[in-house]
Formats: sequence, structure tokens, C-alpha cells
Amino acid sequence: MKNAYKSIKRILWIILFANLAVAMAKIGLGYAIDSASVLADGFHSLTDGSSNIIGLVGMSFASKPVDDEHPYGHGKYETLSSLMIVGMLFFLSFQIIGEAFNKFANPVVPTIDMWTFIIMAGTLVINLFVTVYEYNEGKKLHSTLLMSDAMHTRSDVFVTLGVILSLVLVKIGLPVWIDPLVSLIVAGVIIYAAYEIFKMASAILLDSRVVDPKIIADVVTHLPEVKGVHHIRSRGTLANLFIDLDVLADPSVSLIDAHYLAHTIERVLQDHFKDSLVQVIAHLEPFNPDHVSKHASK
Repeated sequence: MKNAYKSIKRILWIILFANLAVAMAKIGLGYAIDSASVLADGFHSLTDGSSNIIGLVGMSFASKPVDDEHPYGHGKYETLSSLMIVGMLFFLSFQIIGEAFNKFANPVVPTIDMWTFIIMAGTLVINLFVTVYEYNEGKKLHSTLLMSDAMHTRSDVFVTLGVILSLVLVKIGLPVWIDPLVSLIVAGVIIYAAYEIFKMASAILLDSRVVDPKIIADVVTHLPEVKGVHHIRSRGTLANLFIDLDVLADPSVSLIDAHYLAHTIERVLQDHFKDSLVQVIAHLEPFNPDHVSKHASK
């Protein structure tokens, strides 16, 4: 798990520098050509870099070892960092909406030339790389933070495509209000990205189910000593997984053998979810046919 946290931090540093370069290019261009949509896109990209900084701080806390006050570790700091990103996105979207209405009231024709499109196309390529790289690494490391941040950057890709389209339309002579209109669409995309990240983070904080109970049951019931399982629960994340379950075993088994069986159950689940840090609490119960039929549907 410690190595996973180091990998996540390394990825966040790489993405941070890429996002800052993209943001500065867009913001500079937006001011230079006086375009509301390009500026909105630039500030959206700037939040990508800000979220990376929040993530780095969050991972520093999340990687702390277990202590007396936090017997389950500090992993939820990663999730809290995602929620901070959500708050920042909502704040930014309202700022962009305000600026868009200001441009509707006081329209300005953007100054668009070939370099405008070259710079926007270059930032688009970088955003595509960041999105694919960060999301794939997030899935591999089971990191909600990396996947949340990648979803944020993915919205930036669609926003940039929309902004380029709006610049093309203004360039060919369509009304100038298209520029602030696109910045409103940018704000809408940011709000949707914030909602998606909030949904993912809140599921973890509310201890939503992580693994289908049938998968856990199939793994455990392969052990010959296990006569049945029920009341299976899972929480946390695929990176840091907690499993509770009731196990039916032969009532004549000794305390030593029961203790050994509980450890064996934990080991087979750890082997099955080998990319995760798995902690298991197995409650052993005496087996009888009535018990099995009573809990078969659970």
C-alpha cells in the first residue's frame, strides 16, 4: 500500500506540471484575444492543477500509518481530497457563469488568428494524454483520487473542443454572443464533472458495497471446511478493502482449528484480491441444515 501511495504521488506531480502548462497557455491566449470561452477553458484547466496540489496534500495524510486514534488507517483523506476538488469546481463554475453574463451585456469580438488554433490544438493533445494516462493508472492502483482527477480533465477535453468550435464559428462571421454562450456550456460541463466526482467519493464515505457478495461467497465456499456463508459485507475501496462475513462450519471443530480456518479465509480472500490491501473479519457459526436454508437468500 505504501508503494501505491508513492506511485500516486509521482503521477500527480507529472500531471500537475502538464496541467499548469496547459492552463497558462490558455489563460494567456484568452487575455490576448479577449475571448470569454478561452479564458473559461483556461481557468478550468487551472483547477486541474489545483486539484493535483490538493491531491498531493491529501495523499501525504492518507499515507500515514495506522495509529491509536486511527486503527483503520488514514486512507479516507484521499476521498476527502476528492470532495475538496468538488467544492473548487462548483466555485469555479459560478465564476465562469458570472463572467459569461458580463460578456453578454458587454460583447467583445475576439481577435482570432492561426496561432490561436495552434495553441488550442496543442493544449488539447496534452489534455488527451493526461486523461488517458491518469485514468489508466488510477484503475491499476485502485485510486479514487486519480480516477476523479482524470474525470475532471476528461471534461476539459470536451470543453476545449467546444471552445475551438466557437472560435471557428466567430471567425467565419457568426454572432459574437456564441463566445460567452460556449463559456456557459463550459460551466455546465464543470458542474457535471463535479457531480460525478461527488457521487464516487460519497459512495466511499457512506460505506457503499465495494464487491458483489456472490464473488466473496464463491471464493470462501471453495474451502472444504466451509459449509456456507451469509451476511457478507464489504466497504472501503478496491485498494483498501474491508470484508465482514458469517461462516458456517462443523460444530465439532476445535477452537484451534476454528482460529486456523478464520486465518485461511482471510488468506484466500487476500490471494483473490491480490492488488488490494484486504482485511477480513470472519464470524464462525455452527453448521446445521436449518441454518443454511434460513440464510440461503442472504
